Parts: sequence; structure tokens; C-alpha cells
Amino acid sequence: MCLFQCMMNYFPEEVLDHVFDFLSSHRDRNAVSLVCKSWYSVERFSREKVFIGNCYAVSPERVLARFPRIRSLTLKGKPHFADFNLVPHDWGGHVYPWIEAMAKNGINLEELRLKRMVVSDESLELLAKSFPNFNSLVLVSCEGFTTDGLAAIASNCRYLRELDLQENDVDDRKGQWLSCFPESCTSLVSLNFACLKGEVNVAALERLVARCRNLRSLRLNHAVPLDSLQKILVQAPQLTDLGAGSYVHEPDSETYMKLKNAIQKCTSIRSLSGFLDVNVQCLPAIYPICTNLTALNLSYAPGIYSNELMKLVSHCMKIERLWVGHDS
Repeated sequence: MCLFQCMMNYFPEEVLDHVFDFLSSHRDRNAVSLVCKSWYSVERFSREKVFIGNCYAVSPERVLARFPRIRSLTLKGKPHFADFNLVPHDWGGHVYPWIEAMAKNGINLEELRLKRMVVSDESLELLAKSFPNFNSLVLVSCEGFTTDGLAAIASNCRYLRELDLQENDVDDRKGQWLSCFPESCTSLVSLNFACLKGEVNVAALERLVARCRNLRSLRLNHAVPLDSLQKILVQAPQLTDLGAGSYVHEPDSETYMKLKNAIQKCTSIRSLSGFLDVNVQCLPAIYPICTNLTALNLSYAPGIYSNELMKLVSHCMKIERLWVGHDS
């Protein structure tokens, strides 16, 4: 190790930058930063992705002083047992101080991933207006924001590639946030709003999907009806990950037949989820894409019981991951 360290110290810092780029693990990067002052300095200025497992373990100012070139931040707030209502309501975990500190320090933030944090509309508005190159927002089990905050993200983040909302408690005030994406928005690769309970502007959604030709992952909420799903699939046959929302219609209807024809052309789908509302008589329409599935998540599909589940899974010859709900 000592010989290796001596050899590495002969390299210019620019070369060490490229070497450290191959270290993707946070633990590995932490380890190399302890070797010597030179490596500490190089790692400090080269690290762009930072993970904070407890938002109160360190201050935002200390993190930014340590990593002044951060572009991607992952923050966790409340402990895991908060999912079982075992944490006081006013426990904390507010993300606003972090966003404010990064904005004041001129950080070029591009990605933000939050879990069990309190996210206000004010914080989302500040996020959307402070970082011109921001392109990825992932919120998991967060609370405190409404679709007004999502509207700010949609309106101002012109390079947005990913908007992933998982199991959040969101107040949907207007149901029009999808219409806030400008007509120039064509960059979306992943869009997940399955956890939203309110109505959505399906016409705006259909236009957005049609514009984003690189869209690969789309997960819908229950308010997107089957006829809109059919139109979306016609516009986006390139999807590899699909989360169906409402899957309710008569199996002998024209809408169902159009959906069946559209699904047959979606040969790229490898992951299937959703079916928040379902008519099991319509499930045969998805059998053609089941042969290529590697992941099937029916955790939130209580209407699919064991008999229908067995029929569905029997078509999934390449399945690697399967999730089912307690009632299946």
C-alpha cells in the first residue's frame, strides 16, 4: 500500500481526478480521502455525488465546505419506523435549509433525491429557480408539498429528465400541474406520479408523452383512464417501464380492442406495475408483453386475486422479480 501510495503521488492531480472517477462507492471514496492530504484534496474537489443518511448528522454548510463541486445530493430524514407512525409529527427533516444553502453557495445542483423529508412548496419553488441545470428529482415517502410545488418544477426546470414520486403524501389542489410543462419540454426520460390521488389533465399528459421521444419509464395514477393509456402507448412504444393506473373497461368495448392492439406493439416493456383499479377480464390484453417481462409489481393491485395472478404469471417466462399484495 505504501509503495502504491508513493507511485500515485507522482501523478498530477488531473490524473488522480480521472482515477477517482472510477470509484463509484461512497465508502471507497471516503476511504481514499483518508490516505493523505493530497488525496483528500483531490477527492474533495472531484466528488459530485454525496449521500447523507441522516439529514441532522451534519450541517449543509459543512457538507458544501467539504464538497464544493457537488452536483447530486441524496438526503434521508426521518428514521424507517416513521412509516409506521412512530415518529412525532413535528420531528423535523426539512429540506429547505439544504436547498437554501446550496443556492447561496452557487452550487450547480443537477440531482436531488429525498427520502422521508419534509418538502414544502416553497422549497420546490426555490429549487426550480436556483439551479438552471437541474434535471432529476426523486421524492420517496416525503410530505408537506402540493401539486403547486410540482407545477413550479414543471414550469422552470427546462432540462428535467426525471420526476419520480414514490409513496408521498401530496395535496392535489388543482390537478393541472402537468399542463405547466412548457411545449419546449422534450427531455423527460422518467415520469412517475402513481402516488398522486387527485385528478390529472390527461390531455396535457398525452401531449407531454408525445413530445418526449426518449421517455422510457412512465407510471400513472388511478385518474388516468384506460382510453388515455391506449393513446399514450400509441405515442410511446419505446417504453421499457410501465405503471398502469386505472385498468377498468368492458372487455368487448372498442377502447379495449384499441388498447390490445397498442400493447402488442410495445415490445420494449420489461417492467410492469400499477393496476390500481382493475377489471380482471381485461388482463388478457397484456399477455403479449408478459413474455418479455423481467419485473412485475402487483403490490398495489388488490383486485388481482390468486387465480388471475397465476394466469398472468404463467405468461412471464423471463420474470426475475415479482411483487404481489397481501390480498392477491
